Amino acid sequence: MQQWTLECRRLGKRFGERWVFRGLELQIPTGTVLIVRGANGSGKSTLIKLVAGLLAPTEGAIQLWHNGSPVPDRTRLLGWCAADGALYRELTGYEHLRWWAQARGLPDAPDALMAHLDRFELAHRAHDWVRAYSTGMRQRLRMAIATYGDPPLLLLDEPDAGLDPSGLKLLRQVLDEQTRCGIALFATNRAECAGWGDLALELGA
Repeated sequence: MQQWTLECRRLGKRFGERWVFRGLELQIPTGTVLIVRGANGSGKSTLIKLVAGLLAPTEGAIQLWHNGSPVPDRTRLLGWCAADGALYRELTGYEHLRWWAQARGLPDAPDALMAHLDRFELAHRAHDWVRAYSTGMRQRLRMAIATYGDPPLLLLDEPDAGLDPSGLKLLRQVLDEQTRCGIALFATNRAECAGWGDLALELGA
């Protein structure tokens, strides 16, 4: 089994004069789901974006380790899913996933893409424009894109928003499967998801 470790050292982020958080220390090994909780504005999304490389820390550092060696560019090894993640209304679900596969150098054979969409119960709507998808279907598509290729680092920023019970069950399966190949950070305020992780981080407490 490949050994991955995500490390945050004295991590802090400030917007203007306001520190969202400061001095954050984390060490998360393979097989771990970290649940990130906190009130609106506590820094859940900020932390996920820092790890994803979408924001730069004000202080401190983030490092992904593979078998004891630092990974130069973790952004090539992560999957990211957010409730507000951009989707293109005039593309189909299949086209979204194929673009992601090609951009990351992952298998893009039609059978592989359709099988992955079927896992998220989207195969029957694979060739429909995303503008015709419900909120829950868009969330399933974001999860499908984020998990394609089994990235060792999976970042989930409130993907449970808009999911029905079937979608939540699918999300739980995604987290369970991620523990076999890497690490997951799951930001949520949903009470029933609070116990899904191995570790918990409460921001703004």
